[in-house]
Amino acid sequence: MKIVFVRNHEKQKWNEFVCKHYPPVGGFMQSWEWGIFQEKLGHKVERYFIFDNHSIIGAFTLIYYSLTLGLQYGYMPRGPIIINCNKNKCIEIYSSIHKWTKTKLPYLIFLRLEPPVDKIPQQLIKNKFNILSYYIQPRYNLIIHLDKNEEEIIHSFHSSTRSNIHRAEKRGVTVIAKQNITQSDLVQFSGMMIDTISRNSGLNAYPNKDYFDAFFSTLSNNNTNNDPNKLSLLSFCGYQNGEPAGTHFVLFFGSTATYIYGAAYTKYLNSKVTTLLHWTAMQEAKQHGIKYYDIGGIDEQKWPTLTQFKKQFKGEKISYLGNINIVNRPILYKAYNLWHKLKR
Repeated sequence: MKIVFVRNHEKQKWNEFVCKHYPPVGGFMQSWEWGIFQEKLGHKVERYFIFDNHSIIGAFTLIYYSLTLGLQYGYMPRGPIIINCNKNKCIEIYSSIHKWTKTKLPYLIFLRLEPPVDKIPQQLIKNKFNILSYYIQPRYNLIIHLDKNEEEIIHSFHSSTRSNIHRAEKRGVTVIAKQNITQSDLVQFSGMMIDTISRNSGLNAYPNKDYFDAFFSTLSNNNTNNDPNKLSLLSFCGYQNGEPAGTHFVLFFGSTATYIYGAAYTKYLNSKVTTLLHWTAMQEAKQHGIKYYDIGGIDEQKWPTLTQFKKQFKGEKISYLGNINIVNRPILYKAYNLWHKLKR
């Protein structure tokens, strides 16, 4: 088994592999375009294929994070992606990653994996990995299956959600999908974010301006051919009687559309614009041949109101193992964990 560096000319091969073999949630974080976005944020990014003889059986994007004093750790967001990972093959693959990390990346304090599965063999965790008590990406996501006709999909929702969709339409709410996101759209969204943060008692769940600048410059209007093997971004702009009311941003990659950020003006919430925004995004995704709509992370303890809202769409709950670390430098790793605990 070999782990081989992927070069720029293999971009199409990479995205095709990821699209074909990733699970319904989180595949966009292993796309080539997401790596470009991370580079714009200042991170070093590398991609690797895992070979068994001459066949590719896995892949992962490795993002380097810099700490003080020139120290680093690595992170595989929702990775590695592995084909048909039965128990014996899974042990072999993860053991190979462990050995490769120790040999090729000894300067890292640790390498953080985020397997897109709900479990791996326990003897691996016990013998080679440290499992974290907290999660980087959500532990649970909710997906709505779109491989039915629209009438069947909408009738699968909770009755209150169906009513809110009709209520929004009666109250003059309309939604426009945009691939080319303008500066004016971003200014409008910024105002909605400020309103949303204020409504949530000052809790800011949004990234900073540099993050959004890199995000939109990478993904806005970058897939005019609607290639399903290329990560793309659509904005869904909601209006009530012609006035901007709410905006959702949705990523399209492979067979999944992923709701990633949204905000709305408080004064328009009674129009049920947010419900119609999700439903319109699902309809658009279905027209693109998308099979799943990932409505995002859920957590009854951390986000009770938001989780209750999302669960009204009656989707399938997807759970994940979380993060597991390969430790290269134990003393520095303990110091990092202490610092992280104090920071949290």
